[in-house]
Amino acid sequence: MLIIVSITFSSTSSDPFNKLKTIAQLVRIIYDKYVEEVDMNKVLNGALTGMLDELDPHSSFIPAEDLEGIDELFRGDFEGIGIEFSLIDGYITVISPIPDTPSDRAGIISGDKITKINGESAYKITQKDVVKKLRGPKGTKVIVTIARIGMEETFETTLVRDKIPIRSVASSFMLEDEVGYIKVTRFAGTTYNEFSESVSKLMNNGMRRLLIDLRNNGGGLLDQAIKMADLFIASNDTIVFTKGRIPGSNNVHRAKYSSKDLQIPVVVLINNGSASASEIVSGAFQDLDRGIVVGERSFGKGLVQRQYQLQDGSAARVTIARYYTPSGRLIQRDYDIPLDEYYLNDMENDSTMKDQKEYYTKSGRSVFGGGGITPDVIQKNDIKFNESTRKIYFHEDRLLFKYANVLKESQNIPSSFDDLMTDYTIVQNDFLDWLDINEIEYLKNLKIVVALGKIAFDACMEFYKKYYKIDSNVKFGHSKFFKLPNNILLVGSYHPSPRNVNTGRIDVNKMTNLFIKVKNTI
Repeated sequence: MLIIVSITFSSTSSDPFNKLKTIAQLVRIIYDKYVEEVDMNKVLNGALTGMLDELDPHSSFIPAEDLEGIDELFRGDFEGIGIEFSLIDGYITVISPIPDTPSDRAGIISGDKITKINGESAYKITQKDVVKKLRGPKGTKVIVTIARIGMEETFETTLVRDKIPIRSVASSFMLEDEVGYIKVTRFAGTTYNEFSESVSKLMNNGMRRLLIDLRNNGGGLLDQAIKMADLFIASNDTIVFTKGRIPGSNNVHRAKYSSKDLQIPVVVLINNGSASASEIVSGAFQDLDRGIVVGERSFGKGLVQRQYQLQDGSAARVTIARYYTPSGRLIQRDYDIPLDEYYLNDMENDSTMKDQKEYYTKSGRSVFGGGGITPDVIQKNDIKFNESTRKIYFHEDRLLFKYANVLKESQNIPSSFDDLMTDYTIVQNDFLDWLDINEIEYLKNLKIVVALGKIAFDACMEFYKKYYKIDSNVKFGHSKFFKLPNNILLVGSYHPSPRNVNTGRIDVNKMTNLFIKVKNTI
């Protein structure tokens, strides 16, 4: 007789590495058994994303194909031709050439459409392919074919790719005689250098007071925020300190002595979109009584991430510490809430803002932690879009940009900004008329218009008579088709109102048959 005794030792559920076997098992099941062939890279990237999403809102997984674009933002440059563009009506449309780049030097202007790249059609090209074809190593060439407003023929130009800066300082100028203004949009590798250069130029122009605009600046590199604040803060004062689980994440960052330390009065502008590094700068100015913070309460991101390269070319951005302002404030908001609520950032009704702990600035003023930086002077943004304006402003077809190009072609636009502001007026009704004319064209793949009722039918005909100059006296009729410009069909239908239903003009069968007819026609 042979007796075989089998003893199985199982890892406890608390052993996290035991889950790796389960993950591997599930991957194999999906790969072998799922009803359709699966893109396993996509599935596994989703798993990695979900893993980091469980930690906090700011730890994230970055696929290899997205990493270069993100690194560019932090590095502060890329190699290409230097245009801001949007895909409009299927074409690469230049919103603006970046100053002093190959596109700018070649004379490319706002409104130009790139119809071909190296002789190949660029019509209906994807965003990803635009980047792939126009970017490339410095010194390499690309030939683009341009269609320009006011020119009947396209033309070619050869562009030599170059290093393209991604500016952190969006604008820098004198507001008035002694007041300078600097708008900082991000904290990237070049931010401090750009900012300090702007400060020097403004000081040479007589600046004695400075307004730093950090509104809608979502943050970036910690060291750049520290360097910026250090320009104004006395030596050895704490700018920010960090605390984490591992010793390497515990650091105190103090101001360093410099003969260039600026003693001028400073105002920092913030709003709900100011986060992370923006809050480090504004928090340091506030806690050290070095400047006045004005605007709306900031976002409240007090977590520090470090990016780790993974073996397949992807990366993981993992929170390794919390940062604290000089007074000891942690400004991180509670994130134990649904993610959409967290990013909605409704500070007016934010329950996480209750029972905030009180801290004190260098001079003894009260400030509070646990939910962003509360400005010394609260100034809310009172500009609100109604729904109609919002639709126009954020329309995927860039309606305002398109109309600007229409004006550029049809009118004599002043060459200087000052002349434009003083001597030029856009008539609102002209813009609304232009919207009416083009409204039908913005409806993608439109083939048939069904007019429910004689009033709707007649209104549609009046529209086409006015803007398309058609001369037709067609009369309304139920289930009758009429050909309109651009191969669009207009179909008449009785309105399904109680009056028409009760009189028998329309019923379920008639309405059903009408839409079957429309469907078959399409």
